[in-house]
Amino acid sequence: MSSLYLDASAITKLVIAEAETHALQDRALGRSLVSSRVAVVEVTKAVARANPTADAQPVLARLAFVEVDAELARIAAATGGAILRSLDAIHLASAQRLGREIDAFVTYDDRQAAAAQDLGLAVESPGRDRVAG
Repeated sequence: MSSLYLDASAITKLVIAEAETHALQDRALGRSLVSSRVAVVEVTKAVARANPTADAQPVLARLAFVEVDAELARIAAATGGAILRSLDAIHLASAQRLGREIDAFVTYDDRQAAAAQDLGLAVESPGRDRVAG
């Protein structure tokens, strides 16, 4: 089964309907979905801000998670230079750890997409014509 790595921006679109949600749902259908454990915090907080009545847990329960350990933290700290945000670096390090196990890194964050492309990851943003970067 093919796998997609979803960052928090992508997972949030599976919880709260946005313009790209349907395309993302179609892309995710029949695939394993994986993210970093930090996405649990990111998505729960983002959903609570955007729609306090929405429940992120059913979507989060569908994902497998890469745990943050000392080695992953070391890799994340060295990833992307000073301009890359901390949680973005953790997502990228998590995706790098998975390597060929994932078919694509799915994000709707243009800065994160550019950093992922710089690392050689296949980047997708279903429902968008193009990701800047």
